[in-house]
Amino acid sequence: MQRYSVQGIKALLFLSSIFLSFTSHAGQQAELAVEHVKSLIASGEVRSGEVLHLVAKQGNIANFLGDSHQLKARWETETGTSIDVHTMPQVASLNFIRQAENVDLTIARNREYADLYQQLLIENLRPYADRFQLGVGMDNDLILPVLQAEFAGNQVAIPADGDLAILYLRRDLLDDPNHQARYQKLYGKALQAPETWQEYQQQVEFFHMPDRGIVGSLEQRDQSSGWMFWMLRYASQSLPNQLLFDEDMNPLINSPEGIAATESYIATVPFSPEGILNKDSNYTFTLPRFLNGKGYSTIITLAGAKIFNLPHSKVRGDFIAVPMPGVRIGDKLNRRTTLIYGNNLVIPKRAQNKELAYLFAMWLTDPDISVEAIGTKGGFSDPYRFSHLSNSAMQKIYTAEVLNTVQQDLPHTVPAGTGLPGDTEYISILNKQIFLAASGVKTAQEAMRDVAAGWQDVTNKYGRESQKVIWHEIRKNYPGQNNKNKE
Repeated sequence: MQRYSVQGIKALLFLSSIFLSFTSHAGQQAELAVEHVKSLIASGEVRSGEVLHLVAKQGNIANFLGDSHQLKARWETETGTSIDVHTMPQVASLNFIRQAENVDLTIARNREYADLYQQLLIENLRPYADRFQLGVGMDNDLILPVLQAEFAGNQVAIPADGDLAILYLRRDLLDDPNHQARYQKLYGKALQAPETWQEYQQQVEFFHMPDRGIVGSLEQRDQSSGWMFWMLRYASQSLPNQLLFDEDMNPLINSPEGIAATESYIATVPFSPEGILNKDSNYTFTLPRFLNGKGYSTIITLAGAKIFNLPHSKVRGDFIAVPMPGVRIGDKLNRRTTLIYGNNLVIPKRAQNKELAYLFAMWLTDPDISVEAIGTKGGFSDPYRFSHLSNSAMQKIYTAEVLNTVQQDLPHTVPAGTGLPGDTEYISILNKQIFLAASGVKTAQEAMRDVAAGWQDVTNKYGRESQKVIWHEIRKNYPGQNNKNKE
């Protein structure tokens, strides 16, 4: 039986026949962006033949250029400017942008915005939006415009990737009559998609069948990405949200809710593959296993559906995406998800062609052009517009069922990370401590105690009063906290 490595997955993405040939056309946003470039050239503000320097990760470059580089060629033909593309190293955008030179446009993850903006490393895009009338804030088609593009009321990024955390399960295992009968006998209830984290854990244990080559959980537990899977559990512990800090910036994680989330997080480890706690056991470790039918469940972004739906996938037609589990509080089921990974477009402060970079970003993310960009073979950028979720081409790539689940989970989305300046330090402390708990070095209670202490130090370092002001604004972006983000 054939097995797929990480390299095999990449090859499949390029070779797969599932991707369509998209009709070349552009929407109004793209057309206006091109007209603005022509006007800038006519006025002498931009030189004819000017070179736009774009840097992105290997998995995103294809989305920015198109199959056979047709998007690049179209932009260059229509504007009279050119694009120079380079691959950025696999480091945090904060470190890259701090040191990079001669970069006009690059990418950053949602939780990196605060540090990038506060350290004066990226542009506030509001002046460009006002000047060209192509602003993100004017676009009702974006699925989560505030979380995708803003920090503290400033437009700092242009959405180009929708990376909501999604729970994938094996449909064939859930639908198996033998499993259904055994589950009914064990737990006294029907086997169906889990509604709570407790039910999810039961199923992880139930479907852990190492003698058959199947593990219950393929959630990542490495030290660099642990927060993503912990946050899903933590935020759902209280109504409307279990927040990270109180109004005075005291951490709320050293609490029964924080301990419960950590216990849920570490409970999957015995039902995961050997090596799950190794340093490099990130999605390159878990995705190939799910793809090859070696697990019951995994949590990852929409990129997972793109891969699992490839023609040679061992789980094609046998996987489903379901709403994220939650916590039942009284008669309310409180579900929460968040944006993980995500590679959106930012303009470095040191960019030489900022207007050109902004206009190219808006051209690329036009509702029509973006369908073609996302559908590019080998690209890892995923739908980030409502129109993407209902688009027939996108549904063929990701399945309509998965895209429908994404739409169901959108109202339950909390901000990525802490959202605060110093997020890199806050999250690093959290990742380290929950890793120690998952490794059995500390109890969940000890881990939360030490995270809280470390977070107090980070808050004091960045200034408690200034952090309080920013946290007050971030809290508004949690579901149910104000009219802007109702469930």
